[in-house]
Amino acid sequence: MTGLRFASDFDGRRAYTRRSIRRHGGERRVRPQAGARPLPRVQPLRVLIPCLILGLSSGCRPAPDGPRPTPIQAGQETLDAASATPEPGMELRRASDRGVYDIAHYDLELDFGRPASGRFGAVATLRGDLAAGADRVDLDFIGLEVASVLVDGAPAEFGRGGSILTIGPFAPSAAVSQREIRIEYGGVPENGLFFGEDRDGEPAVFADNWPNRGRWWFPSNDHPLDKATVRFEVLAPEGYAVIGNGQLVETRPEPGGGTTWIWETDPAVPIPSYTMVVGMARFERRALGQAGCGLSPAAPREPGAGEACADVSVWALAGDGDYGAERFARAPDMLDYYSELIGPYPYEKLAHVESSTRFGGMENSSAIFYGRGAWEERRMGEGVIAHETAHQWFGDAVSPASWSHLWVSEGFASYFSPLYFEARDGLEAFRSLMRASREVAVGSDVVGQAIVDSSSNQLFDLLNRNNYQKGAWVLHMLRRHLGDEAFFRGIRDYYGRHLHGVALTGDVRAAFERASGQELGWFFDQWVHAPGHPQLAIDWGAEASDLLVSIRQVQPADWPAFTLDLDFVVEGGGAHGRRANVRMETREATLRIPNAADAEGLRFDPDVSVLATAEVRRR
Repeated sequence: MTGLRFASDFDGRRAYTRRSIRRHGGERRVRPQAGARPLPRVQPLRVLIPCLILGLSSGCRPAPDGPRPTPIQAGQETLDAASATPEPGMELRRASDRGVYDIAHYDLELDFGRPASGRFGAVATLRGDLAAGADRVDLDFIGLEVASVLVDGAPAEFGRGGSILTIGPFAPSAAVSQREIRIEYGGVPENGLFFGEDRDGEPAVFADNWPNRGRWWFPSNDHPLDKATVRFEVLAPEGYAVIGNGQLVETRPEPGGGTTWIWETDPAVPIPSYTMVVGMARFERRALGQAGCGLSPAAPREPGAGEACADVSVWALAGDGDYGAERFARAPDMLDYYSELIGPYPYEKLAHVESSTRFGGMENSSAIFYGRGAWEERRMGEGVIAHETAHQWFGDAVSPASWSHLWVSEGFASYFSPLYFEARDGLEAFRSLMRASREVAVGSDVVGQAIVDSSSNQLFDLLNRNNYQKGAWVLHMLRRHLGDEAFFRGIRDYYGRHLHGVALTGDVRAAFERASGQELGWFFDQWVHAPGHPQLAIDWGAEASDLLVSIRQVQPADWPAFTLDLDFVVEGGGAHGRRANVRMETREATLRIPNAADAEGLRFDPDVSVLATAEVRRR
């Protein structure tokens, strides 16, 4: 993602909807958990929604409070923290706890029939494997009313505690067993799913899940470790369109009015919960063309047609369609470039969507959402488009296994965006972008922290310059150290091994070690697992007929003494333009450039290849 936006782009009024998904009715009794406040009856969704409109009464009370999960301490590899702002009260839960119920598929039926109300009804059907001996399931879910829960078609007990929905107890199985959990729910979402208006006052609805806000509008294992496929069936009013992950498989007019839009991901292509999204608005849609032809295995292919291609499109709000088509004109080429450089495009299509995301861009799998303001103010940059497109490979198809390793998502996208412009606009364009990125990285307020940092349990704190710009520079310096052939071989190996899975920094290192035959622990220790960057004091002057350059690393003592290669160019004199290099392995080094005593200047790092600050002085 790019450009955190803490204010929603939509400031629409909230009201309430009385419509619910029609197919699932019937009243069901639910036994409360031991120690929980009993419910006399759990109402079906069509009854529950009017209760919510009018206020909770004795027949419409929320689900009982169950036991709260035990918080865990920051610093553990699998920490799944929740941001205390703007999501207070969220529980900390080990990502490994989600392994009790390994969700393989979500079927989410959503009724947006009255979007001006700010209220929706829903049915979530989850399918997955339950661990042997388990007699209950904890799901991430907060804020909405639960009307009923079924496990394999039978009514099940459930309770609420903090941000957890606990289902069970039920009869355990001696072996791993497949279980289907169906949850009927609804209400006004406080986060994750936003009801608002476009600039013409028309209602619009958009999901915005990162990092773990999907739990505010659908029950889930809300962590990248548990990827799954998803199917959305969304009821929309007439005149509205719905965008979602995967492929549009059907639009179905409903007898009672409105249209159901069905989006579904490929059965072989699981995605993380934070990229599972829908959006509904009066979109202006523009086709941008096809891309990734022959390199898009998940893209649909008509019988008898040639190689599969991914459709690339723009979904803009009213009045912005033409601008979107113009601004995103190179979007298909970006998809082509990354497909050829990294590996096949992982998804069915790629839609670029004007939305209400709090970020400048959010990399939802196959349906990237962009902040509305940049469209309306006509300031959408191609850099953010390339960044979010690169995320389809890094972040989405290969996701961080731990939030503290977020750089394997954001750092990769922040480097592969400039790589596109290097390939298409030339080396100087690339260097200009990397130079600007370096200035941000070395001037940030987190330079005293390592990139992989589990000291904070606030996930939004991870949206920092270490995970973005410094992460990009780690890859850039690794490319310089290994050379292009080994570097991109390592990239393709890393991507191929972890496709549709998750990875940590150690997996990145292992891929580059395989590709290069080199041991790279020293490189990752100093650049990823330690704080800071080199701060160089460089003094130069004539010594006899030579130019003598003295270099000192003067960064704080608790930052490492970096091992790095430094380049210089002589300016003026008889040696004008001569290049010289020195490997620096301690805090001091000396470089002698023969027959260059008459130099008029010395330029450091002419190729923009090292993350460092430098003060260059003539003696």
